[in-house]
Amino acid sequence: MSPSERPWTLALGGGVLLVAGLALGPLLRPAPAPTVTRAALPLPTPATGQPPVAAPEYPTTASVQPLISGRVNLNSASREQLEALPKVGPALAARIMAARPYRSLADLDRVKGIGPSTLSALTPLVSF
Repeated sequence: MSPSERPWTLALGGGVLLVAGLALGPLLRPAPAPTVTRAALPLPTPATGQPPVAAPEYPTTASVQPLISGRVNLNSASREQLEALPKVGPALAARIMAARPYRSLADLDRVKGIGPSTLSALTPLVSF
């Protein structure tokens, strides 16, 4: 019996391992790395006739210091505090810090990446 007639013959060609006619190349490659996505929680919206939604207040303990509690001052907030805001990632936080000082929402609206939906989400959470 010649080597090509044996059913268990191994052949390596083009990065694919063939065993008894089965291609094992795709099984031997590592799986792609998982991607991480950031999902923001929706902000509560007031019912018609209700006062505007206030910024959340989180308690501080001896061992826990929340990143944000109440309104975040855009002129003094750290990068981590800005990233804790909804719809704000690392790139937008850097652009917000670069555009300081802020005196009004109009100043914030001029930052690239701040659109109407982001501005409405940030309005009850920020101060100047």
